Amino acid sequence: MAVRFGILGPLHVLENGRAVDPGSRKQQILLAALLSHANTRVSADSLVEALWDDAPPRTARKNLQVYVSGLRRLAGPESAPGSGPGTGTGSASGTGSVGTRISHQSGGYVLHTAEGELDALRFEQRARAGALTEALELWRGSALDGFRDVPLIDSAAQRLDRRFLGVFEDWLDAELAAGRGAEAIERATETAQRHPLRERLRMLQMTALCQAGRRSEALAVYDELRQALAHELGLPPSPALARFYRSLLCEAGPVRPRPAPPAELRPPVPRPHRAAAPNLLPTDPPAFTGRAAPVRRLAEVLTGGAGRLAVVTGPLGAGKTALAVHTAHRLAEHFPDGRLFVRLRGEDGRPRPLEDVLRQLLAATACGERDGPAGAPPAAECSDPRWAWQLWLTGRRALVVVDDARRESEVRALLPEAGESAVVVTARPRLIGLEGAHRVWLPPFTADEAVEFLGRTIGAERVDADRESAARIVRATGLLPLGVRLVADRLAFLRHVPLGEYGARLSGGRALLDELCGGDPLVRVRLAESVGELPEAAHWAVLRLGLLSRPVFTLDRAAAVLDCDPGTAVRVLEDLLEASLLTVADAEGLAHTVRYEMPALLYAYARERAGRTADRVPVHHH
Repeated sequence: MAVRFGILGPLHVLENGRAVDPGSRKQQILLAALLSHANTRVSADSLVEALWDDAPPRTARKNLQVYVSGLRRLAGPESAPGSGPGTGTGSASGTGSVGTRISHQSGGYVLHTAEGELDALRFEQRARAGALTEALELWRGSALDGFRDVPLIDSAAQRLDRRFLGVFEDWLDAELAAGRGAEAIERATETAQRHPLRERLRMLQMTALCQAGRRSEALAVYDELRQALAHELGLPPSPALARFYRSLLCEAGPVRPRPAPPAELRPPVPRPHRAAAPNLLPTDPPAFTGRAAPVRRLAEVLTGGAGRLAVVTGPLGAGKTALAVHTAHRLAEHFPDGRLFVRLRGEDGRPRPLEDVLRQLLAATACGERDGPAGAPPAAECSDPRWAWQLWLTGRRALVVVDDARRESEVRALLPEAGESAVVVTARPRLIGLEGAHRVWLPPFTADEAVEFLGRTIGAERVDADRESAARIVRATGLLPLGVRLVADRLAFLRHVPLGEYGARLSGGRALLDELCGGDPLVRVRLAESVGELPEAAHWAVLRLGLLSRPVFTLDRAAAVLDCDPGTAVRVLEDLLEASLLTVADAEGLAHTVRYEMPALLYAYARERAGRTADRVPVHHH
């Protein structure tokens, strides 16, 4: 059967073109939550909260499984193998069973759907292709109308509404460039009435009125907006809007419509001129090795069209920043307005204030700035850095690398609300609250990649002379790029030490940390920070897991060492999975057969600290 879903308006399900009853209210909430995060894992905890708010029943998890089973029958199988993550429409890491519409992944669920099956994905595809009129025709009203009282769904619906506004403004801008402002007035006015404080939309509405010779109405729109801003927000109009208003007052006659150029010559979004595009990227890592698939995936996401947001996640030391920077260096021609890099943490590891981050970005954009959007002042002159940043992004195509995020709130103000810019965020947590993000999970090196990286630092001849010991050395680091780099730096210094002898030094966890910290004393500090930021119970659990004889373990072994029941242990382990402090080899297995793994460096640190956990607060039993 051919099933189609609609969320750009009230929720609807069509089977072979006919409307289908999506079931009970709670089943509809579940469907809306999964569709609004299509091809992205939504944690079971988030779904339980969406269904029962703050009062879930004791059987909530079982009830959730029942609702999922009902949705599987309603939604049918996936239309084609691979139409979910990894095909350009998805964003979840990993894959579900071939043909499974709703799959279970890492303590959550993913609803797999292709562009042709979900109107929101078709909207994005058509917007990316520049078919703005066709994209806008897919909207039937407010996104997910009727479910906005559910916070999980409302946040996704607000994101869709913002995307609609951005595309609508781009469409209106193109209509004005073609001299068709008069024909667009009615639609522009209707949309502006629903979003009366949207300044770019109001400026475009005023321009359309002027093109039609209705200057007095354009001036009235400005006055209406000025009063609304003062009443609702206590703010004056932005400098750009005030400058635009003054230009209308000084105009001698009505704005004359421009002749429409041929369709193939119309740019969908006029882009401002820059004398020199900023480039704040760190140096491309000289020994960057392997990672062909993640680089290709990340590049596809960032160059795939409007609304491009990628989150690179993985454990400490996986090389997330190196991957993002290396990929960004390769994409210069795709982002003519600049490539920016900003760290969200200072040298002491503490989060930087958002205003500092924004002003760093704005300072870079001010270099070489000449012309911005019509009537806009240079971004660096604006008193509100958030507004100034969005103003600079409008109509530009820039790439922004945001490094070391720990929570979604640190990132949201940096994301473009409109335009063609792209953002890549590096983070250990998966940041599942960032709606619409494509997630690129970065695992450790393969054994061959790790040995190749080692050879690039200490010399291929030295590695080739004893590849067995070289492989033993990189395996001792858990194949993490950070660990491999640190042992490579040590071996480059210790040229007199045979690889076999050095490999024997790394036989114990304490020895591994001692060797790595000899090359970089901050390794223990970074490990301590990654654990110290956890809630107390999760912090204690990491250290308790260091008592295990191996870094790979089952749920039963974890529950035993944590001294709690399996249900409590699952919740703790899922928190650690979310923080990328654990990985799991088989997300589709039964809970008691799943094999969890702690990254080698973290396991070595946990073993080192395990003897000091006796007085810690244990995991609470439920």
